Amino acid sequence: MQKLVKAYVPFLIYFLCAILAYFIAFYLLPKYNVPLAFLGLLVIYLYIYLFVFFIGFFMGRATVKRLGIHNFILYFIYAIISLFMMLFIGSLKDVFSHLYCKFPITLSFFFDALFDIDSLVVSVGTFVSFLVGEIIEHFHANK
Repeated sequence: MQKLVKAYVPFLIYFLCAILAYFIAFYLLPKYNVPLAFLGLLVIYLYIYLFVFFIGFFMGRATVKRLGIHNFILYFIYAIISLFMMLFIGSLKDVFSHLYCKFPITLSFFFDALFDIDSLVVSVGTFVSFLVGEIIEHFHANK
């Protein structure tokens, strides 16, 4: 069990960094430094629509290297976990935006934010690229 958690640590660090980046871009920068908010939003949207695929790919490869077990079912479970974690991060974009505007946040709003196009791109993009990275690393390890 410890080996399974150890293999997933790089993705958990990436997960926390993504939450911090969303918090800074959608809450802190618009609240305290408006000129930098535009730059923060540019960086976040570049991440959402471009870098999430590269980062997910390399996180998948790193997970397989650290895991050392070659099992497709385990790869798929890790990819599903990453899908739900990134779906949560994608929904935080709207939550932090509403916190900035001082709107109330309800549970129904949070569930609506889960199916925002940006959160779906982040989660599905990470899922696919994470799984592809794991499979490619699996084939490189078996050579």
